[in-house]
Amino acid sequence: MQNRLSVAVIGVGHLGKEHARILGSMPDVELVGVVDPNHVQADAVAARTGTMAYSSARPLIGRIQAAVIATPTAYHHDSACELLANGISLLVEKPLTSNVAQGIDLVSLAEKHDAILQVGHIERFNPAYEELRRRPLIPQYIRCERHGGFTGRSMDVGVVFDVMIHDLDLILDLVGRPVDRVEAMGAAVLGGNEDMAQARVYFEGGCIADLTACRVSPEPARSMRVWGGEGYASVDFATRKVTLMQPSELLRSGRIDSRRLTPDVIGLLKAELFGRFVETFTVDCSGHHSADQLTRELYDFVSSVREKRQPRVTGRAGLAALTLASQIVQTIHKTDLQSTGQLFPSRSASEAA
Repeated sequence: MQNRLSVAVIGVGHLGKEHARILGSMPDVELVGVVDPNHVQADAVAARTGTMAYSSARPLIGRIQAAVIATPTAYHHDSACELLANGISLLVEKPLTSNVAQGIDLVSLAEKHDAILQVGHIERFNPAYEELRRRPLIPQYIRCERHGGFTGRSMDVGVVFDVMIHDLDLILDLVGRPVDRVEAMGAAVLGGNEDMAQARVYFEGGCIADLTACRVSPEPARSMRVWGGEGYASVDFATRKVTLMQPSELLRSGRIDSRRLTPDVIGLLKAELFGRFVETFTVDCSGHHSADQLTRELYDFVSSVREKRQPRVTGRAGLAALTLASQIVQTIHKTDLQSTGQLFPSRSASEAA
């Protein structure tokens, strides 16, 4: 096929090897090479995807139009800078970088050299979230929970940058207003960076979002609940189901006053609140797309490079999520210092978890 997009994958560990597998199977993409300092891993992925293995991306400059960066977060900035400076478009896994200054640097480089910069916030491609975005629900309050078991991966960052940042990106996208302030607390269960965190985000305009994240949980959870004047939505990201509730015309009209209910009306509400008075239905989104989220994310990246358009998750969107995550981590540090004089100290906090 002519005019295939030439790409490379930088970092082929747990997630990078999946990027390479999918890109290598796309008919309009030429996977020119995979890059990893681990020669055994690079050679194995290259053999499976029918491409070449490299220990550095430098030999690929001038031969590729785009690349995916799936290295550990600490190497995102250095891996991306030289490629962006040569006009190579990038999909950088989340979080964009280790800190806000580095993120600003990458966004500026991409804009200066007319390169696409996409950030791998994959939940934007979850069909349940896409269904929520289609609904005319203006958020007034949001509650997010994202818990998972210990994987041993991404230990170079804490749970806010590793896990909560998924939901930070979603609430920023959903609310569409600047953040006013944050409150947060967290604890390190295993030592080092925080392994569990809770944050409250106040947006200009009045919306409030509460988020919890844990990467040492015995029970997984990936959910979002949204309340607004138009109703309520509950999103299960794992099952890809959305439950929607909205007041019936009878409730919206104001003809029912809870302060002046007759026994007959109370009985009716008990029997038929959900159905007659509150319309409730569930949308199963699991079959909405034949491709998985990672594949759809990569197709969005490839098409954005080809069409010279902005991707669904831009570099600036990734920077906004990174900035909010940094605010939350800083607040956690400040809270711990004020309460104990230590950063993530607490043996007691670990035991209480």
